Amino acid sequence: MKKALIVLLAVLCFAGFGFAQDYSKNGMLLSPGTIDLNAGVGYGWYYGFDVGAGGEYIIGKFDVAKDVPLSFGVAARASLFVGEFDSTPLGVGAFGTLHFNWGAVKWPDGLSWLKNLDCYIGLGLDFVPGIWFDSIGGFSYFLSEKFAVNLESGIRGSQIGVLYKF
Repeated sequence: MKKALIVLLAVLCFAGFGFAQDYSKNGMLLSPGTIDLNAGVGYGWYYGFDVGAGGEYIIGKFDVAKDVPLSFGVAARASLFVGEFDSTPLGVGAFGTLHFNWGAVKWPDGLSWLKNLDCYIGLGLDFVPGIWFDSIGGFSYFLSEKFAVNLESGIRGSQIGVLYKF
């Protein structure tokens, strides 16, 4: 059953790549004023299984060399670790983020599905336990104008999940 579910998810994802429409607008998937929420499950670096969620608000954008738009925003993330751990099982962080959408690149027809890929990094603070500098990074692949599959690393673990854009 587990293998069948994994194969089904892989087929759906790759089918989505093959028939993908371009959801980027002016080379951006997350433009100023966008709010998004994400949730996922993953594996903590020290703690075993974890679940997490977060949100982000895109504040603005700027262009590099007139053709490469980058958007920036503020994000919050929380993770709850399940398994063996020596400290608090909750991780909470606040970050400044920077996004690059591959829709800004002119792709040949066979690679046009890459236009729906948004890559990002974030730097900020992790608040539990104590206060630490932390980072997040990952990518989101948009399957529709508002819905994406998300892979992210940060807050002491990595997660795969979904993102919804408002």
